[in-house]
Amino acid sequence: MNFTPIELSHKDKINYYLKAQIIESSELTFTTMYIWRNAFNFAFAEVDDCLIIKAQDNGFPPSLRCPLGSGDKKSAVEKACKHFLKIGEKPRFYGITENMAEALGELFADKFIIREMEDYSDYVYKSERLINLSGKKLHSKRNHLNTFKNNYKHEYSKITTADSKDIINAYDKWFSSDDMYLLSERGSIIDILNNYDKLDLVGGKLTANGEICAFTMGEQLNENTAVVHIEKANTDVKGAYAAINQMYVQNEWSHIENINREEDCGIEGLRKAKQSYYPDFMIKKYKATLKDEIL
Repeated sequence: MNFTPIELSHKDKINYYLKAQIIESSELTFTTMYIWRNAFNFAFAEVDDCLIIKAQDNGFPPSLRCPLGSGDKKSAVEKACKHFLKIGEKPRFYGITENMAEALGELFADKFIIREMEDYSDYVYKSERLINLSGKKLHSKRNHLNTFKNNYKHEYSKITTADSKDIINAYDKWFSSDDMYLLSERGSIIDILNNYDKLDLVGGKLTANGEICAFTMGEQLNENTAVVHIEKANTDVKGAYAAINQMYVQNEWSHIENINREEDCGIEGLRKAKQSYYPDFMIKKYKATLKDEIL
């Protein structure tokens, strides 16, 4: 089994397999894999008309994703496990959704230890709530939004390829971090903006007093759900995050029922931010580790 590092040129190939089934997890999009391809060394292999994704966080053992596509998934899992055993690695599948965990259990009864990955559940919200911010729970969000509207002359607009340079220049003025993952994400954001016309993203930008203060990018995940991949704002502009969140959904996704805002990865600040919008439900994810060396 030969794994090929994911590049932009593989978008159509990977989307071919993704479109063969209903995708619920924010991780199972080409954009996610592309953004984090360097930090997690994403690679793919084709086997039995299925796509197998491999990932390896620096310093951690490699992991697989459940087979995608319409082919023989049982055979694909068997071959992926045998490949891992051959190279001396324990077969492990990460980021498995509930329906994938159930299917794995049915195909390989009692062969895998399946455990929930609590830090990687996706936060999902009703788009109507993110737009209207109604109710006591979202009172503070309404205040942040109103603070932004009242204090700044502002304009929301959809991102086009012509905006890429201006957004990158604005982002670089705000960005300050030596965190390896954020640095990797920064590089990918720039890469995405430079290749915006080649991707299927819907992006929005926000200006405050004539200067870009926030931008965001997402895409349709399935029939009922859109996923937000990137959301960045200048924290010196009061209410900018609340404003780009609300205006983006209102302008681009009001026709879609649910908004998936991805996971928190166990990062406390990110967790508080996502919980502060009170998700309507979570997309739980699991890891499955082969018990023995024989399927």
